[in-house]
Parts: sequence; structure tokens; C-alpha cells
Amino acid sequence: MMKHIAGHKKKVIPLLVLIVVASLAALYYGNGGRNYTGVVEATILSHTAEVSGKILEIPVELGQPVSKGDIIARIDDSDQKYAYDQLQLTLEKKKLALTELEVGGKNSLAENNLSIAQSNYNSAASSSEKAALDYRNAQSLYNQGALPKDSLDLAKVKADSAANAMTAAKAQLDSAKNGSSAESTRIDIRQTEIQLEEMKDRLEKFTVRAAGAGVVMSKSYVAGDMVSPGFQLVDVASDDEKYFVFYLPIDYLNSVDYNQTFPVKSDGKEYEAVVKYIDVKSEYTPKDMQTPANKNKESVKIKLLLPKNCPLKPGQEAEIDF
Repeated sequence: MMKHIAGHKKKVIPLLVLIVVASLAALYYGNGGRNYTGVVEATILSHTAEVSGKILEIPVELGQPVSKGDIIARIDDSDQKYAYDQLQLTLEKKKLALTELEVGGKNSLAENNLSIAQSNYNSAASSSEKAALDYRNAQSLYNQGALPKDSLDLAKVKADSAANAMTAAKAQLDSAKNGSSAESTRIDIRQTEIQLEEMKDRLEKFTVRAAGAGVVMSKSYVAGDMVSPGFQLVDVASDDEKYFVFYLPIDYLNSVDYNQTFPVKSDGKEYEAVVKYIDVKSEYTPKDMQTPANKNKESVKIKLLLPKNCPLKPGQEAEIDF
């Protein structure tokens, strides 16, 4: 009898062990081992146009690495340069006229300033009238289907630029009519210097440079296109900040917190990443990031900052275990 009981126990113990192992395995694999697939994303540096004009060149291609300060695009600045040069000449004339006034030629200075301002205004008004007429003609041709949109946009840019130049020339003419003393001339000179500084700052905006080192991810224009302020030219994925993004089932949200570190795995290597973003709005895991652990489950997006020396590239997949 005792032998029978002992033999029965020997059969029961391995069976219990097998049941426990099977249960643990089912629990582990039922949760997918809490192993999640994610993708590497980078901080995107958007480069937009701040001025209007024709794009002369965009010397970058998709996937090309760029360094901070590299030229992303050059926009035609010939009209702006011409206006800048003319204003510089006007400033020099005003300074010479001030010298004459300071040595006693008060009347001749006032007349000289007025003559210069009147001449500049007449020239600007003529240019503005012609540019406005050209734009109206371009609109008519465009409406008839005889002119491409780029040519219409270029005509508008020239008309706007000419109108702005005429407004500036009118202000200078009004100032010349009212100014007859050395002090008013000095004020006029200072105003012109401020205009030159503003124009110089604007000229720099015709050359768009990379805001940081990275890889070109998108390119919206090519040389010859017309662009307006606010339109996106090129996107660069920054080398400075790369994130591992994955979806964690909402049931496990309490197991992760900001600034917590986790190892991100790829090709047999691990990289310590820091939690920097937790989305409070849940959603179903996107198909390309589904694993047995989060498939068909409500999940939250988690972003982990990868170390700077991490070789993983934007778009590359990696894994994380919890």
C-alpha cells in the first residue's frame, strides 16, 4: 500500500511542475513577453522661406547629410540688392550735404536734399507704375491660359517690391521738404542708416542655411520655382536628438515614468534610452508596431530619448522589453 502511495506521489509532483511551467509560459507568451517593437524618430528642423522670389538653387538631395550653416536654398535677391545699393548712394549724398551745411551752405544743402529726394521718388514711382502694369498684364494672360503660374507670381513679387520702394522714397521726399537744419539732416541720415540695416537683414534671408546638423528628409521645391514667405523648403532630421517610439498597452502605463531609463535593443546591441514623452491619449497600436504584447489593445505612445552616440537611424526599427 505504501509503495502504491509513493509511486502515486512521484507521478503527481512532475505533473504539478509541468502545470506550473506551462502556466508561466502561457502568461509570458500571452503578454508577448512584454516585448515591443518601435521605430526611431528624429527631431525635424523645418526650413521655411521668409521672403518671396524665384529659387535659384536648392543644393541638397533627400538622404543627404548636412552640417549647421550649409546652404539649403538661395532665392533671387537681385531686386533687393539693387534697392540696397541705391539707398547706400543716397546715404552718401546726404552725408556730403550735411558737411556742406556744417560749413555754412545751409540753403544749398536743403535744395540739394530736396533735389535728390525728388529724383529718387520720381524714379521709384515710375518703376512702381511699370511693375504694376506688368502685373496686370500678367494676370490677364494667366486668366487666358497664356502664362504659367510661376511667371504670374514673379510679376507680383516685382510689383510689390517696386511699391515698397516707392513708399520709402515718398517718405524721404517728405522729410527733405520739411528739413532745412543740420539737426534734421542728421535725423534723416540716421533714418536712412536704419533702413539700410533692415534691408541688410532682409538680404540675408534670401539665403537659407541649415539650422543644425542632420539628414535631409523632405524637399518641397526645385530650382526655378517661385516661393512665398512661410512655405516649407526642406526638412532636416536632426542628429542631436533621436527618439525611440513605441506603443505600450494602457494597462501597463503605471510601469513607466518620465526620466526612467530602459534598454533599447537592435542587432544584438543595447542603448540606454530615457523616457521623455508619454501620450495621455490612448489609441490602438499602429499595424507596423504591433507585437503579441500590444496587438488589438488600447495603447499609449511613449518616446525615449536615445544617447547622442547611438548609431540608429530615423525609420529604423528596434525593440524594448518590460
